[in-house]
Amino acid sequence: MDTWYRVYKERQEPILIVAEHKGRLTGLVALTKENGSKLITGAGVNEAGYHVWLSENDFGDLFITEALHELTSKFPQYKLLFKHIPPQAPLAWVEHDQELEKRCVLRTFSRPLMDFKTPDLIIQFNKKSYRSKVAKLRKLGNMRFERIIDREHFASVLDELNRQFDFRKAATLNITPFRSEPLKKDLQLALFDQGLLYVTVLLVNETLVAANIDTIGKGNWVFGVGINAHNPTFGKYSPGIVSFLLLGQRLFEEGVEVYDLTTGGHSYKEGLVNAHDQVYELSIGGPNYRVKAVAKEKLLIAVKQRLRKLGVEPYELRARWMQLREQLKLLNGAGGVQLLYAALFKPKVKCYTLQHQLSDQLENITINCLDDLLCFKQKGGALTRWDFSKEAERRLQAGEQVFSLSENGVLLCCAWLSATSGAAVISGVYYHHSGLAVVVPFLVSVARSVGPHAVVAAEDTRLQRMLEGAGFKVV
Repeated sequence: MDTWYRVYKERQEPILIVAEHKGRLTGLVALTKENGSKLITGAGVNEAGYHVWLSENDFGDLFITEALHELTSKFPQYKLLFKHIPPQAPLAWVEHDQELEKRCVLRTFSRPLMDFKTPDLIIQFNKKSYRSKVAKLRKLGNMRFERIIDREHFASVLDELNRQFDFRKAATLNITPFRSEPLKKDLQLALFDQGLLYVTVLLVNETLVAANIDTIGKGNWVFGVGINAHNPTFGKYSPGIVSFLLLGQRLFEEGVEVYDLTTGGHSYKEGLVNAHDQVYELSIGGPNYRVKAVAKEKLLIAVKQRLRKLGVEPYELRARWMQLREQLKLLNGAGGVQLLYAALFKPKVKCYTLQHQLSDQLENITINCLDDLLCFKQKGGALTRWDFSKEAERRLQAGEQVFSLSENGVLLCCAWLSATSGAAVISGVYYHHSGLAVVVPFLVSVARSVGPHAVVAAEDTRLQRMLEGAGFKVV
């Protein structure tokens, strides 16, 4: 708690409610209010797996109810959120305090667990499908799974680990947590220094292909409230799943009792666990908050149930709607003109070969650089960051290579290399409006590095005109 407050002191305003009895601390709840926000939540916000309060048994319900009465009176226009509350926390007071009952909404969530106290999980780890995934990775070369306990070692891999995590989140949720919030890295290092993190990495030929940052808890538990990441260029080998399997086996061997994979509804977790329990989310609002929230919750549950009967996963539907919303935003900007033009005229793909007299080449072109891909800027183009990230992830997992050039934090150009019927095809060419002057030299450099028979596929009519003007030959 103290570490998080210290790292985020410029962004978050701490709120501490304490109770004493005869000079002895009997209750404590640590909260925070982000500057400019009307939300009060548990200290740690999303970095904390659980939000809860501490109190002596004799003052359990009395402390938390009085604390919440005090808080709602001092911050009447604010919403309070505890996300998540562990199963052991006393919550009966929510229904017994008449005033708080009208303000509180308690929701339950299923928590997936690897319970190592039962032997069935170890049997599950030995399934043929799991062994096959591990075997495929081993065939690529020297595979090594290890725990990082040295601070210098952790710092040396942290940027790459966070980069892989951001790339996956950009493709799935259109967010880049670590690029958007650099303080997260400072918190990771501070927690590692305190011995609170359990860090494991999976390497193939010394290339980082997957990693997990988990939190060491009390009661011989490990909590997956950190991050898990994998290298998308190894995507078809399921490195993330392999990493989880190897981590589970290691935790079992070390005598850990339970590995908490946390809530979230991700389907891949269900194939890894052997137990579940319930955790809670408590939100507190104005005097009529409960009535409105319960009605909304019932409607939401009914909609989700109906969608699942139709074979539609609500989580995926929400992601698709958010993606569509990003695409619609383009219609209000310069990208809308490009989208309309492409829809009306549907330019034909043309293929080009490099002529020997083309000598302009560029330095600093990288291959499979996630940092460059994360520098994609949506403004002014006809492609959303989400669409770009999803396509980039798909191509990398399919085994394609990406050549890229960035400058001052902006992806100027990128192009993808794939092998089709024995020919090296460069396709999916992207260029930022500030990269117009370098896109042809960029493609010349890529084509020369690929080989004399490389083919450049161009769908964009402007790119076609530039290539033909520069002397590329139409196939």
